[in-house]
Amino acid sequence: MVKLDNYPQRKEKVLAQKASDNFFLLNLRTGQYYSLDEVGTRVWELCDGTRRVSEVISIICDEYDAPAETIKADVVKVLEDIIDEELLVEGNHAAEPAEAIELTG
Repeated sequence: MVKLDNYPQRKEKVLAQKASDNFFLLNLRTGQYYSLDEVGTRVWELCDGTRRVSEVISIICDEYDAPAETIKADVVKVLEDIIDEELLVEGNHAAEPAEAIELTG
C-alpha cells in the first residue's frame, strides 16, 4: 500500500520515451517494457523523489477535472503498479531529484 507521506522516486536503469500519446518505460534490469497513459505519464514525471505522494495527488487534482477521490484512487493505483514493476521506489524522506534516462525521437 502506497503511503501518502512517502516520496516516490524513479529507479535507476529505467529508460523512458514518449511516443504519440503514450509514454513507454523500459526496465533495463528485466528487459520489460511498460506503457503509461496521459495521467500515468504525469505521475511518472512528478515522481522525482522531491514530492510526497500527497503532493503528487494535489498537483494532478489541479491539472485534471475529476473528483479528488477518483484522482487519489487512480494515482495510488498507478503508483502501486509502477512500484510493483520495480520502476519506482518509495522513500520516506525527500531526495535529490533522480536523473531519468530519456530517449527522444
